[in-house]
Amino acid sequence: MKPMKQIKIGIVGTGPSGVYCALQLIEEFSKIAFKTYSITLFDPLPTLSTILPTGNGRCNLTFDESDFKKFAENYPRGEKFLYSIFSRYLTNETLEYFEKIGIKTYKQPDNRIFPISNSAKTVRTQMISALKSGISVKICQKMIKIIEEVDEFNIIVLATGSKDRHSLATQYGHKIIPFKPALCGLKVKDKEADFPTGVSIHTKNGGLIFTHQGVSGPEIFRISSINANKPYPYEIKIPILNQDKVFEAINKNPKKSFGNTISDFLPKSLVRYLFKKYNIDFEKQAAHAKKSEVETLLNLTFTVTEPDGKGEIVHAGGVSLKEIDKNCHSKINPKLWIIGEALDIDGFCGGFNLQNCWSTAAIAAMDIVKRTAENN
Repeated sequence: MKPMKQIKIGIVGTGPSGVYCALQLIEEFSKIAFKTYSITLFDPLPTLSTILPTGNGRCNLTFDESDFKKFAENYPRGEKFLYSIFSRYLTNETLEYFEKIGIKTYKQPDNRIFPISNSAKTVRTQMISALKSGISVKICQKMIKIIEEVDEFNIIVLATGSKDRHSLATQYGHKIIPFKPALCGLKVKDKEADFPTGVSIHTKNGGLIFTHQGVSGPEIFRISSINANKPYPYEIKIPILNQDKVFEAINKNPKKSFGNTISDFLPKSLVRYLFKKYNIDFEKQAAHAKKSEVETLLNLTFTVTEPDGKGEIVHAGGVSLKEIDKNCHSKINPKLWIIGEALDIDGFCGGFNLQNCWSTAAIAAMDIVKRTAENN
């Protein structure tokens, strides 16, 4: 029997996708009893430090949806590519692995899934603990910058996240789709002195808050994500009132002031701001409200001037999906795999960006181990 080759794997990036890929490599290699491999992870940042702010520190691990096509609908960029990825590895497989390494979870009524601890710190601790239990795993706290530094490895996995650190991908000949802020607050034009800063309201897609810069919150994150590549300025329109309910309230109490009638549905400071903005008399009786005035109030309308950079969560952009196959394997260099947010994939809030990390990492790991087994 010929001896097995020593396989040296380098993973660039110790964020969610990089660490999860290492964990899945350990898992998959153990299934075929392959032990002659080593994994070295490179990153100047502390391991899994980027997972700490996710889910406002609670770590929204994923979302409960078993239909891979419906799940993929939550990605403005990457939806079709993710069909193949998610059809093989999605929520159930992810939660099964987390359970195995001691991370128990629960589902909220909105189907978002969190660790029972409600702490990203415990997720980080458990993942690092599982990583350290693997054979021949080393973490090097530096960033590889040139191809020559990784020549000693048989396999390279780029898990560098978004925004920057893609020099290796470009050195290998890959195209980087320009990065644009996504899932961020938005600055708006013509903010009057009485702009209702600090006021928050419920909307169809999770809520909105008025800030010193403009608007933020889940509804705005979604809009900013969809429009990440849209040139500024552009107009947004957000439904905030139900027309039938407004007219029902007017008919029920026609002598009540129009402003107070609308204040039954929205914060009064916001209502006063809107009435002033659209030159509507707050004190007149609701019965005297014009249909056109009601229709004007049904939506918030703003002209967006630029993203509020302070609120960026992820970025649109990354390595072009045309240059990798369905297993995240580079079509340009046979020793290279690219995963997670290093790819031109980004999702809405709700655990979707982390699930992209878990799934692409797992699929890449399976492919690497399969190819290793076939060549030994």
